[in-house]
Amino acid sequence: MASVSDKHERIRARVRESFILFEHKEGSRLVDFKDVPTAIRSCGVNPTSVQLNLILDQLAALNAESEATGLVNMENFEIVVSNFLIQQEASLLRDDYHTLLRAFRAFDPEGRGFIEAETLRTLLSGRGEPMTEEELNRMMVVAGDEQGRVWYEDYAQRLANDGRTI
Repeated sequence: MASVSDKHERIRARVRESFILFEHKEGSRLVDFKDVPTAIRSCGVNPTSVQLNLILDQLAALNAESEATGLVNMENFEIVVSNFLIQQEASLLRDDYHTLLRAFRAFDPEGRGFIEAETLRTLLSGRGEPMTEEELNRMMVVAGDEQGRVWYEDYAQRLANDGRTI
């Protein structure tokens, strides 16, 4: 069984990999502040907006101590995001396939196997933690088909099994 320090090092390595994907200029060890939420999500987690704001506030405070360039350096990103992932791991884990499937089926009382994309857009933009129009558009590129349907068994599988783990 892996030790806690091995697990923490794997988390740090995943955070560094995510950072590099969004690096402002190759080799700069800087990420644009506006790309931080996407970089965090690329670690395989889906934090709430409250959790994201907490991370962004910590990074902004660290950034204010250095130069306020609108960029976040790798060291600050790694420290803040790794610590957050380690401390909040249980609240950041993705739902499994069966949980997602049950949620989608709640919006398909006829059992057709799909949800109208427009219905899903309305639900996701108006309930709970609403998604932005841009987020919805990006999601529908992956989730929806040409007829405006989201075949939720396939989509739940994709959401639950995209290969990422903390």
